[in-house]
Amino acid sequence: MLQSFFVYITLGLILYSLGYLAHIRQKNNLLLNKKTPFWTWEVALALLAFAFVAGVRWNVGVDHQSYLANYLNYQVGGGGIFDKEIGFDYITQLMARNNVHFSIYFGFLAFLQLFFIYRAFKDQRYLYPFLGIVILFGPEFLSWMNGIRQMLAATMFVFAIQFIQKRQLWKYVGTIVLASLFHTSAIVLLAFYFIPQKDYFKSKWLTISLFILTIYLGLNSSWLNVLNNLGVALEFLGYTKISVRLEDLIQDEQIRAFGPRRFVLILIAIITLWYQPKLKEYFKNTYFLTYYNLMILGFLLFNLLNNTHHIFIRPLSYLTIFSIPTTAFLLFYLRKNIKKYTLTFFITLVLSLSYLLLSTYADFGKEELDFTNYKFYWHYF
Repeated sequence: MLQSFFVYITLGLILYSLGYLAHIRQKNNLLLNKKTPFWTWEVALALLAFAFVAGVRWNVGVDHQSYLANYLNYQVGGGGIFDKEIGFDYITQLMARNNVHFSIYFGFLAFLQLFFIYRAFKDQRYLYPFLGIVILFGPEFLSWMNGIRQMLAATMFVFAIQFIQKRQLWKYVGTIVLASLFHTSAIVLLAFYFIPQKDYFKSKWLTISLFILTIYLGLNSSWLNVLNNLGVALEFLGYTKISVRLEDLIQDEQIRAFGPRRFVLILIAIITLWYQPKLKEYFKNTYFLTYYNLMILGFLLFNLLNNTHHIFIRPLSYLTIFSIPTTAFLLFYLRKNIKKYTLTFFITLVLSLSYLLLSTYADFGKEELDFTNYKFYWHYF
């Protein structure tokens, strides 16, 4: 566990420091009326540091070993051991057939995940210090290390939001189609282009009421039979095997306790909700409203489906990933007004740094079922 804390905290400090340097560079360039290129040494180093830690990991992420076995099977001339989309399979086979070490393969995929997030906010580098630590210490890091294909597609969706705002249909379509080559389910994201951009969750108290209602319904399974109607949609998205077993999956409740980690996520969402009027005004020249709408929608649906089979939870990753920018915007705003919001800033910061560390402590000692504590591959392979 100490090794995990050392690796995660060290990487967090690196991402924060390099993000801060990137912010200072852009701030100074703006004063000189100069444009800051995306590729600067601090951005490249941040991406490489993240890629290195992700690349040399062992059994971090529930599906890590499945992806590894699939890659190694290709390296010895065999075929894939599970169904994959053409884009992801092309990268896998290209690197495996050329005998690229699996650590570089996993590092490259993690590099792409973080690249799309950093690229999406290249003009708001004041967020970089917080983006890095929110991704690492929040729930996203473990999600990225687990559902690698889908989370890569999700980061591409975050990147594509700019094309919705700029009404650049074909750029948006192109990005989402590319994302679907890594995970078929991404194709449904095309619909988001046509949703009107409005302030859907303007009322604090109405949104809080929806929080309470969805948490209550999520604890009661009687309404879940409505999910039977998802069968056709699942077949369309390529989940034929899941569609056939849909009824069994609906009945397969997976109770997720209200432990410290769940409370951390709820508290961060509530703090963001509480400050959303100020955030919308302060960041009115950004895409914060869109990120906020998608984050709240994802949070409500997660509450609603919390105790269902994980197959219903995973598609929500396309929405819950927007807690990354909304939390980063929140932390920056509170830090900018530190004299007024000192206590709130430090509470929010501690909450934002808690999820991964709590998971590390909770999973310690589970041996082969510990998918959180950091291990280097060379100790096992």
